Amino acid sequence: METKMLFGVGLVFDTPEFGTIVMGANEELDELLPSTIKEMIGDQIIIKKTDGEEQVFEVVSTQINHTIAGKKNIGICLGKEISPDEIPAGSIVYCYQSKQIDQ
Repeated sequence: METKMLFGVGLVFDTPEFGTIVMGANEELDELLPSTIKEMIGDQIIIKKTDGEEQVFEVVSTQINHTIAGKKNIGICLGKEISPDEIPAGSIVYCYQSKQIDQ
């Protein structure tokens, strides 16, 4: 199974309502439709931490925002069971699914 990089984690924060959210951007995804990006993300992601450890996380929800410059920021909610301290900024988020998305 080939894993595709989604983005580098630029921001990790906790919200009282939704729990931990990881955010980042990847210019290779800027031309894709939000629905295509959400399909790529799927139900699970792999996060490779800065120390090399890889961990699989369940995706609670996704949010894709557009910047004024036409870029996309991707936010993935991991839920309340995950602490933001578990995911250092600079970690890399990868797809976790066996099928490949045609681009």
